[in-house]
Amino acid sequence: MSDYDQVEKSKSLQLPGPDRSLPEAYPYPGYYSGYGDEELEQGWHLLDFWYVLEKRKWWFLGVFVPVVLAMGLYSFLTTPIYRASAILQIVQDNPSAIVSEKDPLDALSAGDTQGRFYETQYMLLGSKTLAAKIIQSLNLKEHPEYKELAKKNKDKTPYEIEAAYLEDFLKKLEILPLKKSYLVEIFFQSPDKDLAVKVPNAAYKEYLEFAMQTRQQSYSLIREWLENELHQLADKVEASEKKLYAHGKEKNFLALEGEDNVIVKKYVELNKVLTTAQTERAAKEAQYQQVQKRGADAPLIINNPLVQRLREEMITQKAQVASLAKTFGKNYPQLQAEQAKLGELKSRVNSEVQRTLASIKADYEAALRTENFLREEAGRQRKEVEGLQENLVQHNILKRDLQTNEQLYQALLARMKEASVASTMVASNAAVIQPAKPPLEPYKPKKALNMALAVLVGLMGGVGMAFLAEYLDSSIKTSEEMERVYRLPSLGVVPLLSTNSDRATSNGDRQLALATYAKPMSMLAEAVFHLRTSLMLSMSGRPPGTILVTSPNPGEGKTTLSINLASAMLFGDNKVLIIDGDLRRPHINQMFEVLLEPGLSNYLTGSTQITEIIKETPVQNLYIIPAGPKPPHPIQLLSSPAFRSLLEELKQDFAHIVIDTPPIIGFADARVVAHMVDGVLLVIRHNQTSRDAGKLAIQLLNQAYGNILGVVLNMAQKDKMGYRGYYSYYKYYHKYYDGYSKDSGKRA
Repeated sequence: MSDYDQVEKSKSLQLPGPDRSLPEAYPYPGYYSGYGDEELEQGWHLLDFWYVLEKRKWWFLGVFVPVVLAMGLYSFLTTPIYRASAILQIVQDNPSAIVSEKDPLDALSAGDTQGRFYETQYMLLGSKTLAAKIIQSLNLKEHPEYKELAKKNKDKTPYEIEAAYLEDFLKKLEILPLKKSYLVEIFFQSPDKDLAVKVPNAAYKEYLEFAMQTRQQSYSLIREWLENELHQLADKVEASEKKLYAHGKEKNFLALEGEDNVIVKKYVELNKVLTTAQTERAAKEAQYQQVQKRGADAPLIINNPLVQRLREEMITQKAQVASLAKTFGKNYPQLQAEQAKLGELKSRVNSEVQRTLASIKADYEAALRTENFLREEAGRQRKEVEGLQENLVQHNILKRDLQTNEQLYQALLARMKEASVASTMVASNAAVIQPAKPPLEPYKPKKALNMALAVLVGLMGGVGMAFLAEYLDSSIKTSEEMERVYRLPSLGVVPLLSTNSDRATSNGDRQLALATYAKPMSMLAEAVFHLRTSLMLSMSGRPPGTILVTSPNPGEGKTTLSINLASAMLFGDNKVLIIDGDLRRPHINQMFEVLLEPGLSNYLTGSTQITEIIKETPVQNLYIIPAGPKPPHPIQLLSSPAFRSLLEELKQDFAHIVIDTPPIIGFADARVVAHMVDGVLLVIRHNQTSRDAGKLAIQLLNQAYGNILGVVLNMAQKDKMGYRGYYSYYKYYHKYYDGYSKDSGKRA
């Protein structure tokens, strides 16, 4: 059974009112579930990004075009800057090594680590002093840049102008050390290509000259310091020598040390002699004691050669006397002579023994006296040595002081000679590895790179701005989004037609409101027919008879949509009624050019009859009830039993009743009428109605137990719609419509 047949059948049937019972599964009246679940799971597609960029193209272009245009103007209008560079090699040297490998006074030089040395050289290359020398050597005060700067700063002094130019010069000069090498690159940039080459080349010469002058100054300072120190050390050496001499003279000894010292040497010799004397005394004492004990039988006497010889002679003589005594008498002269000779020998032996005893005793006593003397002398010499040692401590201190001063004096004298030689042999520690050459092309602006970066930045900024605008825009943009956010079925999408378009159906609001009737094959009419079909199928059993049309906010096109929807419901002999329920700001009577009074407010106050407020329109079978004069309390009239009974009575004569009401947010008119009708159609304006506003409108209708049939996306702009849904419809509708019109013309 078609929609038309259903409507025709409903005219002859007494259908019950809408079922207000709520299923248990629905948490509140009008709650809709199921729509949008699949969409929520799908997420973003690649075409969704393209859709955002297409919809927000002006935001994108608003960032992309200015960025690219600004960079293009900068790149093509800016004066080209040239940049040249020279590469130097700087090596840390040791000037003192020119003279000797080992400098005894290295600590006196201002030594520094290798890292600090190179940092210092880099700072020197970029210093104001060196820059001023370069400016002076190249005579840059005659350069056009300097003259232009002087013209701009006429009110300043020449010194201030030079300082400003020097600061600008240093900004253009760049010192770049090359990592892991002794090389440093000097850059200079200038609009003058020749100047960009001259400055790096001049920097080396000025740096080398400055370094040599600095070294010469350093050597001069070192020489002056060394001369002063030499004079002071000479005075110290002289004073040390005088102190040493005076001390030696005062203590009465030569400043000799060790074995060369006379006192020490004498003391050593005395100890040696004393030791020898003690040994001899001991030996003689032993002999003396032996002789005293044994007398003539002592070995020293017995072993005496003279005593032995005398004793041998005495034994021989005794033998001879004994022989003569046997032969001759004791008076025998020869015997007596021999006896006298024997007596003489005995006397000689005794004398020799006594003499030997006396000699041994004398030797012993002499050795004892010698030992005692040497001991006393050694004691006296020892005291002198001890006194010497006490005096030598101070003497050695004075002597070491003299030696130290002499060594330091000799070292300073040697360093003085080295400094004199080194000052005449100042070597260069820098060399040009690569001189500056004229650049082939400007350093900046780099047009290709700048434009590429501008396009990249513009793309990124434009895309970011487009998505930021999309993110900040909380309005409803597609029917899919509308279903997903509100959890209500989308009944249709009605396009926005401007009055100045060649496809517009009218030249004003009145013609636009009657577009469905006047141009049934227009794009707007087709969209309304889609909406009417969805409404006819929105309720089970029968199509809705009374439909309330409302929107969250003013200006969302609900009045125009109500009129077009009512026109679309006209088929056959059906009668359709439009009730202007906006008693605050009536507008439907103007669309049909009928009088505002008498109207709905007159009837609800009891001042007129129902037949007087129903008025015909130029459209056949389409009637309207204007709002009437503005009442002081519209809510009381719409919520009165009179309005409910009016609807019941009108249902008997009209197949469909469309009620236009004020916006639901801020006004309660739609809420009090919502539970009296079969269903509510919520109008959402494309790209304007916010998500929160729509949610609040649905919440207010649910609280009033209104049966929300669905939502419609009104005044949709096809260039801001998504690639899915109705976008393809709008895209291909005109092609089909144009072909249909041409075919109709041919048949005619």
